[in-house]
Amino acid sequence: MSLVSVYIPTHNRSDLLIRALESVLRQTHQQIEIIIVDDGSLDDTYEVVQGYIQHNTNIIYLKHEQAKGACAARNYALSIAQGEYITGLDDDDEFLPHHVAGLLKGFDAQYSFVAACLIEDSGSNKIERVLDCGVIKLDSLLHYNKVGNQVFTLTSRLKAIGGFDESFPAFQDYDTWVRLVEKFGAGIKIKQASYVWHTSHEQARISNFPTKRLAALNMFITKHDKLMSAKHKNSLEVMRIRMASEPFSLYSFFKLVNSGNLKASIALYLNRNLTAFKKVIDRLRFAK
Repeated sequence: MSLVSVYIPTHNRSDLLIRALESVLRQTHQQIEIIIVDDGSLDDTYEVVQGYIQHNTNIIYLKHEQAKGACAARNYALSIAQGEYITGLDDDDEFLPHHVAGLLKGFDAQYSFVAACLIEDSGSNKIERVLDCGVIKLDSLLHYNKVGNQVFTLTSRLKAIGGFDESFPAFQDYDTWVRLVEKFGAGIKIKQASYVWHTSHEQARISNFPTKRLAALNMFITKHDKLMSAKHKNSLEVMRIRMASEPFSLYSFFKLVNSGNLKASIALYLNRNLTAFKKVIDRLRFAK
């Protein structure tokens, strides 16, 4: 039975870490090495993890005395991982019990990685995000991150590309998936929705800081410029406009839209302009 390494970076969220850790311990695939990297926590994370280590010999605890960021934590875990395969879990999310077994079954060495779909749990409802399933080639991936925030791959492959780029303030996952696909070929996403993405506390996520995200997007474009066509750059411009909360006119829509960003462009255009359309319609309806 293949050993799978699961890394969990964490910072001052021991209460959420418990849920994440227990979800890995409940996996139907039992050959799992759990690597928790405490990124400079000041809460009771150490005590909480030690309580689990006493009863589970497959848990490894590492710590940065000073916070270095999630990617440095992931790379620390990667540096000592012993599993043939590796995947990750954010400390505020969780796996369904069959998550690892399903990914292991779905892995095919001809693809650089396999990814699962998400179940978004907003606290009030749960939605299966079964999107962009199938083979994901580099040309398609460069339009937007259709993989998600985690992949399942050979540990040797993640090490071969140097792990995660710690200089990025955001978009580290997207950058890593692009480099995996560039080096090892297309990835694949299966319809299995088994990664639970908790969003009820989204305000605490880095993805909600537009300044950092915009800076990271610029870094991403600069880093992968030689891989991208004009259409790819148009797709990322649509992404930039959305993140910056800028207007998106009909002129901009037709200038930037292409087959790689059609859904995103339509959604953004409606989001930016539907309120204005409604006001015009209301004025016409009630005009005397």
